[in-house]
Amino acid sequence: MRTRIIDFHTHLGDIFHENKNISFKAPQHLPKYKDPFKELGEGGYRAPLIADDPDALNTLIDAGQFRIWEKGSLQSVREEIERNRMDYMVSLPVLPNTSFEETLAASKLEPKILPFTSPDFSLPVKEMQEKLREDIRMGARGLKLHPILQNVKLTDKRTYAAVEVFGDLKLPVTAHCGVNDYYKPGSPYQNIAPKEYGALHYMLALIERYPQYILIPAHAGGECGKEYLELADAVRKHKWKHVYTDTSFKGTEVIKELVELIGEDKILFGTDYPFGEAESSIALCKEAFSGKEDAADKVFYRNAAALLGIMA
Repeated sequence: MRTRIIDFHTHLGDIFHENKNISFKAPQHLPKYKDPFKELGEGGYRAPLIADDPDALNTLIDAGQFRIWEKGSLQSVREEIERNRMDYMVSLPVLPNTSFEETLAASKLEPKILPFTSPDFSLPVKEMQEKLREDIRMGARGLKLHPILQNVKLTDKRTYAAVEVFGDLKLPVTAHCGVNDYYKPGSPYQNIAPKEYGALHYMLALIERYPQYILIPAHAGGECGKEYLELADAVRKHKWKHVYTDTSFKGTEVIKELVELIGEDKILFGTDYPFGEAESSIALCKEAFSGKEDAADKVFYRNAAALLGIMA
């Protein structure tokens, strides 16, 4: 039987400040480059994504930008959906670099794309909230926050205002978690925001403020290795019922451990496409649920379908 798949964590277009307006252009073909994302996927994500070595980090940053230029277009997204037989891909824009409008337009051309939106923090709060309400009326399925790329902490009053629009409607809110750089030394964008804005404690504070909202710390809390344990400890300590997370950049053993710690009902399959490797991510998740077809269907499909209002 075919595995039903909703990838809950993907991106269309160039989410970085090097924005090349690529969403509706033909994919770029770049010279061969060192690709730690591919290597990590093929290695089963047994090592953390973020390394301490500066040279390794710079290589990862370059590869992230190159992968966007190669794989971030609508054409590439469609090919990814077809190649991996996905039912849906949740597409997460990050203003000011990618917008709800381009994600919505892509979803009209490819109905398997499910658009989220992102707050425009350049607007006054009331205008930002009204824009988000209009996005919901137009079809936004949830909210994406990226505290580093947007330079707004998850504990900022503007973040609270955006989150409340979605939380009050029982719509999901997902936020980047992870202390990592996106630009190399010398880039004019390097100091947009401190990388520490991605620290898990900000997300935990947001959850504590809104324990009844559907909140999703991405990457199981971070990309340095053990953040998922801190996340699970907090979820169990506070008995939070509305906290989910995704499996992006996580290997078989961590996925199994996450299920033991916070439950199979709270895990969402995700790749962080175009950075994560879908083929390896699917294989690793299938391995984690070998012999457990019902649990696998929850993580690959039903948990996300319930949050998104899709018939399971």
